[in-house]
This record gives sequence, C-alpha cells and structure tokens, in this order.
Amino acid sequence: MCIALGVLFMALGFFIEVLDLTVAALCSCLMAFVFIEVGDKYAIAVWLATSILGLVFFTGSLVWVTYLLIFGIYPILKAYIEKLKRPFWIPLKLALFTVSALIVILASELLLGIPFFGDTAGIPFFESHTDLFKVIVVIGLILALYVYDIFMTVMIRAYFSSFRKRVQSLLK
Repeated sequence: MCIALGVLFMALGFFIEVLDLTVAALCSCLMAFVFIEVGDKYAIAVWLATSILGLVFFTGSLVWVTYLLIFGIYPILKAYIEKLKRPFWIPLKLALFTVSALIVILASELLLGIPFFGDTAGIPFFESHTDLFKVIVVIGLILALYVYDIFMTVMIRAYFSSFRKRVQSLLK
C-alpha cells in the first residue's frame, strides 16, 4: 500500500514539477511510518520498490532521483544515526546531506541530462561568478536538508504522540 501511495505522490510531482521535492519529502514520511511500524527490512524493500517504479514510470523526472538518493533512504539512515550518542548526530547528518546534495547534482546532470547549474537565476553578478553561484546553491541544499531533518523529527514526534495508537488499532 505504501509503495502504491509513494508512486502516486511521485506521479503528482511528475505532472506538477513545482511539487517534485515536496512530494518526495511526503514519500519520506511514508518511509518513516513503514520503518516505525514494520521495521527496517520492510522499509528498505519499500524504498527500493518505490524507487524502481519511479524510475520506470517517471524516467525523465528529478522526483525519483531525489527520492532514491535522499528522501526515501533518509528516514532509515536517520533512525540509525540517532541511535548513536547525540554529539555525533549533527556532523554525521551534515556529511550525509553534503554527499547527498552532490550526488543529486551529479545524477541530474549525468543521468537525466538536466543541467543543475544551467541558469544563474538571472542575476548578472553570478553570470561572471558561476563557481560562487554553485557553492551558494550547494550550501542552500545542505541547509534545506537540515530543515527537512527538523521537519522529519517533528512529524515522527507527532505520529508517536497523536496518531500511533489509532493506526495500531486499525492495523490489528
């Protein structure tokens, strides 16, 4: 059911391109739900199946790439990172965000042929300083992923405090 819902969200992101990152983040909420309720092996299976179906149905879109490389796997990695001692969380997450951002940029350019840095947002200063523009975009992506981590924490806490008892009663 979560695989079908994830693919449905991806279809929404595919047809309304402005929502591609938003629906990938919503799919990650499904991943967190699967991880919490049925465990990591099923969550990995749902992540892989949804990613493969995203590739099959939405090949030319960035939505399945961001889901495969960031949003689908992150709830699983987040759970493992947060089992470590608290001082290690932020450096590990920032390293993971940096690697993820760079991989998505490379995947968009090499796999999909989408020039990630093709436009300098119409700002004349960046037209002559494209390297600075690239650094700013990568830093922006890392900050956005940090905000996403906070969003995931809030959603997981809300699930545990408000919805889990109701969901478990429905699953019985």
